[in-house]
Amino acid sequence: MVTSGHILWLSQLKMYLTANLSHITTTDTIVVANNRQVLAFKQSFAKQHPNTQLPDIFSWQQYLKNHWTTHQFQNHQRLINTTEQRYLLESSLTACTQTVHSQLLNEVVKNYDYCTNHLIELTTLSNANIQICAVFAQWITHYQHTKQRLNLVDSNDLAALMLKNPADFQSPYVYGFKTLTPLQQQLFSALDYQLIDSEHSHTSEQRCFEHTLDEIQAAALWAKQQQQANPQHSIVIVCPQLSDLQHQLISTFDQIFNNQLVETGQKSYNISLGLPLSQYGLIQHCLNLLELSSQLKTNKINTTLFTQVLRSVYVQGQQQEQSARHLLANQADALALEHFSLEALHPAIDTCPILLKIITQIKTLPSVNQSLSKHLLSFNQLLSIWGFATDRSLSSSEYQLFNKYLSSTLTLNQLSLHQGKCSATLARHRINQMTNQVVFQPQASNTHIQIIGALEAEGLHFDQAWVMGMTHDFLPAKLNAPRFISSEIAIQHQIPFSSYELIQSDAQNTLTNLTSLAEKVIFSYAKLHIESEQLPSPLLDFPAESTPTINTKTTPIATELIDDDTASKLTETAIKSGVSTLKDQMACAFKGFAHRLDIQRHNEPHIGLDRREQGNIIHHALQYLYQEIDSKSALLALDQPQLNKLISQKIDAALKHYPNSAFKAVEKARLTSLLLKFTETDKQRDNFRVLATERSVQVDIAGLSFNTRLDRLDEMDNGDQIVFDYKTGASSTAKWCGQAIIEPQLPIYSVSNHTQGAAFIELNSDKVSIKGLSKDPDSLPKQPANKGNCQEWEQQLTLWADKLNQASHDFQSGQAQVLPNKTACAYCEFDLLCRVQ
Repeated sequence: MVTSGHILWLSQLKMYLTANLSHITTTDTIVVANNRQVLAFKQSFAKQHPNTQLPDIFSWQQYLKNHWTTHQFQNHQRLINTTEQRYLLESSLTACTQTVHSQLLNEVVKNYDYCTNHLIELTTLSNANIQICAVFAQWITHYQHTKQRLNLVDSNDLAALMLKNPADFQSPYVYGFKTLTPLQQQLFSALDYQLIDSEHSHTSEQRCFEHTLDEIQAAALWAKQQQQANPQHSIVIVCPQLSDLQHQLISTFDQIFNNQLVETGQKSYNISLGLPLSQYGLIQHCLNLLELSSQLKTNKINTTLFTQVLRSVYVQGQQQEQSARHLLANQADALALEHFSLEALHPAIDTCPILLKIITQIKTLPSVNQSLSKHLLSFNQLLSIWGFATDRSLSSSEYQLFNKYLSSTLTLNQLSLHQGKCSATLARHRINQMTNQVVFQPQASNTHIQIIGALEAEGLHFDQAWVMGMTHDFLPAKLNAPRFISSEIAIQHQIPFSSYELIQSDAQNTLTNLTSLAEKVIFSYAKLHIESEQLPSPLLDFPAESTPTINTKTTPIATELIDDDTASKLTETAIKSGVSTLKDQMACAFKGFAHRLDIQRHNEPHIGLDRREQGNIIHHALQYLYQEIDSKSALLALDQPQLNKLISQKIDAALKHYPNSAFKAVEKARLTSLLLKFTETDKQRDNFRVLATERSVQVDIAGLSFNTRLDRLDEMDNGDQIVFDYKTGASSTAKWCGQAIIEPQLPIYSVSNHTQGAAFIELNSDKVSIKGLSKDPDSLPKQPANKGNCQEWEQQLTLWADKLNQASHDFQSGQAQVLPNKTACAYCEFDLLCRVQ
């Protein structure tokens, strides 16, 4: 399908035909193979007949539809388009109890076209004694009866209608058809057609490249050189694998022509490749909004779809609520659910009032079965509520694309003639089908460099031409029998590529047409595509040696060194996350400095409970437990059943905000075992009283003020206060006593509050242990005699104070050197900013 934008930029191209048109007059009718040839014929005629009115020039399909319109064949009949044709074919297959999917429907349409264009009667298929042929004939017979009952015709009926009254039509001139189909031959012969011959040239040069990317780069550089040498010359690059190589072609040509940030309509080249509407981002956003609107009404929302909509730049309020919507999307991901209800995001969704207003309005809309035409109005209303493409100015390509979508959706009005009332789900399915079928290409620039496919190139002539991809897979083509037509019937009716003889004939015709693209044509192929070896087409003689790769030279620019090791001094000394800030400052000055940037941290999606959640749960369970058990004596006073019950209650309290699931049940069992082991360890300690659990404390380290949280603070019988930090992984006092303090939370609290000891409570499934330092050795369970680099308590406090104060001064003064210690980079969150590599 060719869009209006496609036609407009075609009309700007400079291309001609290799044919003598001196005998063609204004009153003649000309039929050519495709739309490109229509434009080329007009330009060639205007060049050979200056200041003369153009004759009527049509492509094959235009020719049929023009005569349908002008000769009023229809009477009481109506011509349907391809969308309506596909719908009726789908209905016929369904009526014949056949499950329908898009790939099957595509094959049915293709084989239906084969039968029409190659004059294959349905009775021939029915009598072939091949089940699949008979079933196909049954489907098409049902479809034909449906058309007859509804007084409809499709494009495949038009030639037969013309043949009923051939005397009513002017004899046409025919040009550019590589091989006439039997139907075209029958119609043109009945109309006494005349063939316009092309003048073929046969000068060519063959080149071989090591890799496809080398071939593309060489073609791009060649095109740029030709353009610079002859700015008015028309240049064509033909790529038979255009759809497969489109991204490599665009990337390479953008680099060579410096078009990386250039809108399609201003590029130095045109690439002739339309894509289905559904493959464009803007249309996908549009379809997402329609789907999400339906899910909002049922309150069963797909997480992936919801987050995509939240991040869409086409939804109203995106600029005002961008940060809040991204945080909301992160929270939706953190639910770790495929589907969720909107209540799961309260109250976070209140931070996006514009979005909330849209959602509230959509949820009030009724969901009713109605006609497709009314559903179309409802869908447009939904897009209006979402404010689709209202906050953001659309580019030229996006504007053309959205208009194409709106005009294409009008086909739902035609389908309403056949489809009764239906659900919104079915109506969206019809729109999705339409966006998969309708092909769109934005209007391109007025340039003389064209990248086109092999079929489009046939019958045209340019000043310069390069044909890529001349492999044995392209010429000759592979054997390809139709899906629903037997091989014998296909060969008999000359369906393309159904026999080796037809393939060989087609290959020679194709090569002749490609050789005639210009006075001299370059043919090329690559020995390797990705990791696959390729062979050259046997129809041409290629050199054995590859053409050397053309390396584009770059000129180094003098660089200027700046001192970026030191930032400005910190003016606001009250900070958040002070413990991690000082920890990172000691590990790597730049890592510490990065805390100034206030970078948002987002949790990765996960299944079940992640390590952070597990850590929070065990902290809360222990907090609740030791708020009630406030001393060793209180712990010993509980018998085992009482302790078991209390532990179960506190774990339930810690887990109450998590939905019931197998993950929750497993976590409760794990915590029960862990807390029972811990309480047994606590019973073996000297007498203690619990002074605080999970207390937030304000500290000041060399003028740097922040909050820190202690997990637990105990007082021993000798009056010593010991601060504890729960750890669910491996821990060691060596992390306090190295060049940098790797775990500074307890040292910070101890320095600030003059405790007499600090210890990790290591909670592992196989063992619970307490590892620490204290002024009085009896205040903690027995510790190893070898303390490593750790000093006696008072001396260690002094060392901690010195290191923490130095880290605080460095952070406040802006020290930001990229000098990480050996552990700093292991779990660094600032790797995208860091220059260490």
